[in-house]
Amino acid sequence: MDRTPVHLLFVEDSELDAELSVRALEQGGFDVSWERVQAESDLKQALQSSNPQAVLSDFSMPGFDGIQALRVVREMSPGVPFIFVSGTIGEECAIDAIRLGATDYVLKNNMRRLGTTVRRALSESAERERIRLAEEERARLVKVLEATSDYVGISDPDGKIIYMNEAGRKLTGAPESGDVGKSVIDIYPQWVSERVDGEGQPGAAHPGLWQGESVLLGAGGTQIPVSQVIIAHNGPDGDTRFFSTIARDMRERKAYEARLQHFANYDSLTSLPNRTLLGDRALQAIAHARRSGRPAALLVLNLDRFKLVNESGSHGAGDALLKRVADRLRGVVREGDTIARLGADTFAVLAADLARPDDALAVARKIQEAMSPSFGLEGRDLHVTVSLGASIYPRDGEEFDILLRNAEAAMHRVKAEGRNGFQFYAAAMTREATDRVELENELRLALGRNELEVHYQPQVDLSDGRTVGVEALIRWRHRERGWIPPVQFIPVAEDCDLIHPLGEFALVQSCGQIRAWDQAGLAELRLAVNVSAQQFRSPDFVEAVTRALLATELEPGRLELELTESVLVDNRDEALPILKRLKALGVQIAVDDFGTGYSSLSYLSRLPIDCLKIDRSFVSRVHERGHDAAIAQAVITLAHSLGLRVIAEGVETDAQREFLRSHACNLGQGYLFSRPARPEAIARHVAAGSPRLELDSVV
Repeated sequence: MDRTPVHLLFVEDSELDAELSVRALEQGGFDVSWERVQAESDLKQALQSSNPQAVLSDFSMPGFDGIQALRVVREMSPGVPFIFVSGTIGEECAIDAIRLGATDYVLKNNMRRLGTTVRRALSESAERERIRLAEEERARLVKVLEATSDYVGISDPDGKIIYMNEAGRKLTGAPESGDVGKSVIDIYPQWVSERVDGEGQPGAAHPGLWQGESVLLGAGGTQIPVSQVIIAHNGPDGDTRFFSTIARDMRERKAYEARLQHFANYDSLTSLPNRTLLGDRALQAIAHARRSGRPAALLVLNLDRFKLVNESGSHGAGDALLKRVADRLRGVVREGDTIARLGADTFAVLAADLARPDDALAVARKIQEAMSPSFGLEGRDLHVTVSLGASIYPRDGEEFDILLRNAEAAMHRVKAEGRNGFQFYAAAMTREATDRVELENELRLALGRNELEVHYQPQVDLSDGRTVGVEALIRWRHRERGWIPPVQFIPVAEDCDLIHPLGEFALVQSCGQIRAWDQAGLAELRLAVNVSAQQFRSPDFVEAVTRALLATELEPGRLELELTESVLVDNRDEALPILKRLKALGVQIAVDDFGTGYSSLSYLSRLPIDCLKIDRSFVSRVHERGHDAAIAQAVITLAHSLGLRVIAEGVETDAQREFLRSHACNLGQGYLFSRPARPEAIARHVAAGSPRLELDSVV
């Protein structure tokens, strides 16, 4: 059997008794090395020189007793076990001795206990020493943790804070207690706490560590970016005993990175995006244009004769002018568009999400207008002109480099032709854009010149051929160009907000015409008026309808407003209150072009509508008895099940009319019955009771 080595110090006046104790210990499994002292001075010297693992002392000795020896040992080697081995110590004295610091006692007549007693004493001493060393190590670690500038925190498996160091308390604004007992989730913003709870701690548990960038809540709720590590500390059973978190404040690093990013992407003089950032923004604009089908424009502008400014002014005059130009450009572009400085006196404007390619002309004109006022520079007024070129995605290129090259080519063409102008990369587009601007200007004058008219297209009862209603359609007869098609001027009106006065004109004019027909004794007709999305969403639309009805004294139930599905569905929460107000007036509501959008019972059943209009794209092929016929039949059935009237648009043949009539479609509208016509022609048609209107000329 392996023996346990032990070095002992005996305080004993009898060498024989010491040898008996050694023999008893050897029988108990110890390999003993020992020495004996019997005077205080020898005891002190032995404690200093031999470092005994335990002291075994007699209780009563002449000149130097056991209690004195105990006091010396406790003073010099407080951690060393002290065991009395005596034949004279009584129980009362033994208790007092233990109270004074003795480890245990063994009577000399019961030496069999000595081995067990020494073994236990050594074990307890070793455990105390282990605990002492652990406490010292812990104290050293705490000093290190308190001295570090990083956040250090410890939490239990339930997420309660156990410890937070000084840096952590300072970073989070926690009290001196370090928020012990609070939930660790409280040190994070909610969006971060969800990530830590759902990703950080589970990730730390398996395989034992999670690291990443995170955010802590600082004093006052400020959000502090940190680089964070979460470590799971597991017990022998594999269960997590606690989590430790180390987080480093990244505010300075983030600020430095932001400065580097700024230098990499922005012009140092004007603080505008540079060519690199413009390229990134262009990629995003191109991706959006590809998804939405709406074009984007890239305009390049160069200051004319900028070299003269540098040559005639001071050293900083050119830089000062460039800054002022940049400021003016910022004031004219839309939010979301990008202005960039490409270098020297050349700038670029990226205009995304345009309604039409020629809208770039409006951007160019705003830039030219912004440059028109003189620049006050070094005590003199300086007039600056610019040469602009534009390329359009996707027509002039589908990549940034190509669009930029083409826009620069257009700009250089302007330079070559005398400067101070604008040119699209494709010259034909410049003419188209100019024509559109001229059309807009002419349209603004058209109302005052009485060039706008309202024509009407009959709506016929398919069961008996009677005209029971008309749809009002606005027409423009230009004094020089003649009739301008609605598909040409209506989009222009919508883009420049002229649709509101045009819409109100059509509403008032047509309501008045219905009343005039009433007074002339014509059969009462229902009036249908198209309403654009912009009109419908304008704040005073319901008031405009009310004004038209009051001004003309038309019964509200005879006015039917036609709205497309997209107007009703795109923002139902906004549309529903408007519809309810219109219904409160007594006005009827029709869904125009039904079947081309979101057609479904889910929205139809919740909207206060009276009529569905089957789109002409389905009507044109109903006689072929294919899918379009099935759709038209389904719309009719759906409408009747909801108690709605049905009007079929674009009826052009007897076969189409017969199909619709046989499937119980209420009304038809189209060239089979009449093209849109002037009021007097409609009046003659209705008075004659003819199912078809014959016209010499129609528009």
